[in-house]
Amino acid sequence: MKKEVTELVKKMYDLGIDIEDCIFSLQTAFIYNSSTPLKDCAARTANISSSEGYLTSRIAELAKENPEIAPYISIPGHMLKISESVENLSGLIQKKIKENMLFSDRVAMETCFLLQRLIDMATPMADVILARNRILSYYVQESQKGVMRRAIEYSTFHEERLIEGFQHPASLLYIKTLDAIKAIAWHSKEIAMKLTEGVIEKLSHIHNVSE
Repeated sequence: MKKEVTELVKKMYDLGIDIEDCIFSLQTAFIYNSSTPLKDCAARTANISSSEGYLTSRIAELAKENPEIAPYISIPGHMLKISESVENLSGLIQKKIKENMLFSDRVAMETCFLLQRLIDMATPMADVILARNRILSYYVQESQKGVMRRAIEYSTFHEERLIEGFQHPASLLYIKTLDAIKAIAWHSKEIAMKLTEGVIEKLSHIHNVSE
């Protein structure tokens, strides 16, 4: 049974790496205004979607006799939500490319910045699945706060412009892009947090003492 648990955890780790590769493909497609990188991403998200049901049910079954693996039960579900947001983001980028929507330099840089932050979160998120390391978990959780703060700041500016009557298809698409990015960051944080409960309180205390 221990071998099977190890294999299931490794499978979830591999799906985490698929997520990282997908987000990198999204960033590449956005930067170079090319839909080609999105094709590989579709296969990866399909793999996550097809794996979620089995992983969740099997881990739940094994957790009955191995309570220590219970925190893993919700992980495939969060990965599925991430893959759905990745697919949503892929569709938005595809729409931008197909309809030749122009983003301002400011919006383009903001989007690239946030996608890079998601990439930076993906590797430690996957590593937390494998090792349940508290330091990496703390990094993912704090990074999610930064992504949320920036995304809200960016979207507020554009929502205010829409309220003022500035109706532009690219602005609406950008706000939806930010929503998808926030969702990916949130579920990545949930994965890291659930596998290392209490990490924020313990590490925050260490940080405060050191100051």
